[in-house]
Amino acid sequence: MQLSGNPVWIKCTGGSAPAGSSNYTLLLKIISQDGKLDGAPYTDAIMPDNSGEALFNISGYVDQPIKTQFQYPASGAYVAYPTQAFNIQVQPGESWMDEEGVLQTQWGSISSVFQILKGGNNPRQLAMMDTAGTNFFETYLQNGLFLTPRPQGNFVHPTQPVKLWFMTPTAKSATYYVKGVYSDGSEDTYSTALSLSDDNLYEFNCNPADLGLTLEPTGKQMKYFDVWLESGGSAISDVRRFQFDWRPCERPFFVLFANSLGGIDDVYLSGHATEGTRTEGDTVYKPQRPGDTVYDRTLETSNKKGQFTLNINSGYKSSTEMLYLRDMLVSRQAWLLYPNKTVSSYQVVPVNIQNGEKELVDRQKNLWEMTVEMEEAHTSRFSFDNRIY
Repeated sequence: MQLSGNPVWIKCTGGSAPAGSSNYTLLLKIISQDGKLDGAPYTDAIMPDNSGEALFNISGYVDQPIKTQFQYPASGAYVAYPTQAFNIQVQPGESWMDEEGVLQTQWGSISSVFQILKGGNNPRQLAMMDTAGTNFFETYLQNGLFLTPRPQGNFVHPTQPVKLWFMTPTAKSATYYVKGVYSDGSEDTYSTALSLSDDNLYEFNCNPADLGLTLEPTGKQMKYFDVWLESGGSAISDVRRFQFDWRPCERPFFVLFANSLGGIDDVYLSGHATEGTRTEGDTVYKPQRPGDTVYDRTLETSNKKGQFTLNINSGYKSSTEMLYLRDMLVSRQAWLLYPNKTVSSYQVVPVNIQNGEKELVDRQKNLWEMTVEMEEAHTSRFSFDNRIY
């Protein structure tokens, strides 16, 4: 498994130009074993070095946009997605011009299948993993880490659609656990069995309320909950802890975004919000004609459209939670869960997080918050009728 935004190096060796040949190159064919990679197969060519080797970086071919999906509202404990990772094979070859000027091509055997997941690591993190002799596959998949950079002990709202994403390097039977701990020390646990395929990306709905656990039984509240996967009685994932933020919030907002590791994360924005619209259009001049009345105009709007905009404050968060929000700010795909007037239901609104410099942590003030500026990922000549939604 590789992340598409990281360099994906393929090393070809053994190149040797035939006697009398010219323009000798090593070839690499990138094959989509499952047919999900648009335009495949691709063929790349590089002249080998003096030792007959060539190093191909195929990330430019496999870092394609995907139609990211998530489940909302939550329905069940998990969803399996078989289309979010590409199954890739490569085939080495060589080409040359023979003594008669005819192009000759020869192909070797096709490699075994490996997978490409949409995402990437920061260059600094790539360098640190390389120094430590590890990589994304070993760090996250083999070590059983959920595919998220969100901090341990992340604070969430009681109605938040909390999600974790997971991939396994080998198919296996597993059990999914969510254990809630209440203010009096008592516990309640949800569990369900599932079969994990090594070809699927798994989305887990983690909020105990979505799994049938009661958050506020008589006389107590659930303070936090732990989420993990087991197989054969042993944990095969890390144990992720979430803490409930029970402070009153008149109008909680939630942003879901495609994170850097192939999953979709959710963020609770608890601060004040301002909602607006941005309009743009074209105006043309029309000469006044005989018989025009006061209802007629000489300046006509030939085109006009609007875009819904929101500025939502994050509310106060810890420094680790604020630094984690960097992943949201660089994400290319985000969705706002927008509440109705009574905050009894939410609409999914695709949004773009606006560019700009953000101050995340001021360690002198020791209070951390920021305003997230976003705009709906649509422009239209027509307005949205909020009365019926």
